Amino acid sequence: MSRKTIAILAILAICMTVAAGVALTLDRGARLDPRIGTPVFPALTERANDVAAITVESNLGKLSLDRGASGWTLQESDNYPVLAVKANGAVLDLASLRFHEAKTKRPEKYGKLNLRDFNAPGSGSSRVTVRAKDGTMLADVTVGNGKFNLPGTKAGGVYIRLPGDSQTWLAQGGVGFSGVASDWLEPKVFHIDGAQIKRVAIQHQNGKPVVVTKRNAKTLAYTLEGVPPGFKIKYAEEPKLIATNLEDFELEDARAAGAIPFPAANKIRTTFETFSGMQITAETTKQGGKNWVRFSIAPVPRSSDTAAAKARELSDRTKGWVYRIADYRAARFTKTIAELIEPIR
Repeated sequence: MSRKTIAILAILAICMTVAAGVALTLDRGARLDPRIGTPVFPALTERANDVAAITVESNLGKLSLDRGASGWTLQESDNYPVLAVKANGAVLDLASLRFHEAKTKRPEKYGKLNLRDFNAPGSGSSRVTVRAKDGTMLADVTVGNGKFNLPGTKAGGVYIRLPGDSQTWLAQGGVGFSGVASDWLEPKVFHIDGAQIKRVAIQHQNGKPVVVTKRNAKTLAYTLEGVPPGFKIKYAEEPKLIATNLEDFELEDARAAGAIPFPAANKIRTTFETFSGMQITAETTKQGGKNWVRFSIAPVPRSSDTAAAKARELSDRTKGWVYRIADYRAARFTKTIAELIEPIR
């Protein structure tokens, strides 16, 4: 073996020894960090039942959830009810987080973990804070990317950064703090079976109303009234889609009554009448590119006691609110006759 080869091998051996020593030192440092395996938020773990407020800040804006005597509500939606299981589950998820592995301390690398400040350009992180009834901060964290699974465990993880600390972490557990209001709000407004709809009338500012009728509650067929001679319905299912628009009716957001303007020139009224004797009037408008609807619900004369009671229940539930709805829902509230028919060829 030549002297040159021996020298190269010696250098490689030294490098490997140094690298092994560095790796061992780093491994010991990671294993010796007293936080590993401990709860990220021990105060929250102990006081989860005392949580009274959650805030989620992201590039989508700010959401503020409050828990009062009647349950969770969302401030930005004029204190509309929040799904309790969603809010409580998010708190428990956060309380269950445990330090798993220390990651980078270098701010220039935060972006790879999605842990830059939530308000930094292009950031996809969220800042989550949780406070107790007495105002005590129980959790404050920047949440970044999730990790599907963690080596050596059956759990997933999430990258986090705590305030005032350049150290980032991979934490064991998962969190679900969406920055979208509809992910928190109680989605279902009501359900009115389309089979019970006797008549629907869509009244635009100009022109005759679009009218859909059903002969009786047992028949499956819906009829579009007033189709002129020489024309036919474009799509046979359209009358049914209009009549069943109140089934499993869900919101995307909500505001208190009066918060959204409904100018007469930009408002369409759709009236539903049931076989049992309820009348549901939906007024729809579009503001800022979003569709909003408000309801007026009442029994018709000589309706049954059951229908009258149901009408009062739905009226009490909806009269104080305006709902932002999906585009497809709004489209079914606002169809014109020209959209529904075509010439017979």
